[in-house]
Amino acid sequence: MIQGVMGILTQDILVTCILMGLIGIVGLVGNALMLRALLKYKNLRTDFYIVFGCLSVVDSCFLLLSVPVHIMDMLQATDILSDFWCKSSFYIMNVCSFISAFLVVVLTILRSILLTNRNTIAHPPARYLFIISAAIYIIAFIASIPFIFMYSYFNYKDDSGADHSYCKINDEDIVQEAWLVSSFSAFIPILLATVIYFITYIISLRYFSDSYSRREIEKSRLVSSIFVAFLICQLPYRIAVIYDSYLVDFEETARMYTVKNYLLCIVMADRAIKPVLYSKFASDLADAFDEVINCTYCSRPYNVVPKKLARLASYSEPQPSERTQSTSSSNSATSQTVLLNKPNDNFEVDIC
Repeated sequence: MIQGVMGILTQDILVTCILMGLIGIVGLVGNALMLRALLKYKNLRTDFYIVFGCLSVVDSCFLLLSVPVHIMDMLQATDILSDFWCKSSFYIMNVCSFISAFLVVVLTILRSILLTNRNTIAHPPARYLFIISAAIYIIAFIASIPFIFMYSYFNYKDDSGADHSYCKINDEDIVQEAWLVSSFSAFIPILLATVIYFITYIISLRYFSDSYSRREIEKSRLVSSIFVAFLICQLPYRIAVIYDSYLVDFEETARMYTVKNYLLCIVMADRAIKPVLYSKFASDLADAFDEVINCTYCSRPYNVVPKKLARLASYSEPQPSERTQSTSSSNSATSQTVLLNKPNDNFEVDIC
């Protein structure tokens, strides 16, 4: 087994395996921080952040499954696989790709409502977004069932008589699978989001740019950055998959296999980039992430100050020497924690 792996471990395979592993770790940690913030702070459970939480769940599932599956495929470590593993793993990866893509479309719709609704109608409650996200999950799981029958587990013997096995798409379904998966995980969502952006732009021309609040600008930039990252990371790989499905020359197919592996790293990077964008463009999420990354949760102002002082501090005016609280929204992610109090000498400092 080890000798076989070392025989196929080329420089490209080694680099892509390392990249996928690193991207998987970063993405899982980042999405875990997003879910922790959503579960810990009730003030974060708003329309946008509910969708962010659903995105974090599906992105984590995609990374947990796709990273080991593709590393095993590149190393040809398939002796532990079975037909059930082959079908179920690709089924779940396709489902996660569909859900993630259409949740991005939901975010563009929320952005459009945010920028064009001048208090004429109420913003959609968070529970409605949770229901919509759950509906997308259910539809994706049901609609992806036919893809199960497009993948099969094959066994063969090489020239030396050694047994090998691998999971592949049925020959008669290669082109169809490439177009269907690429359309519903990239092309159609990108088209819908682009149309929504264009409509939003036309409607927003009637408003002055300085009429938008800081919270609206912040959310708009965050959604736009998520969409641009999705566009850049998804399109090259999906185009390469469709091009590869029409190839018949073995040498060209081998070259495209290497290209697709590198592009797949970029697709996985899209799942790891989102938490970074959350922390950079949403100041309340940045505070929540900072609690873990810089261990500020272990410092005294967060977990030692009595609850009575914490309640008073949330209503007090910040002093010039005190830390400024987030103003990105009316309810900051950490509005229930003490961000304004200085350390009190009567309390013992916790050190991480």
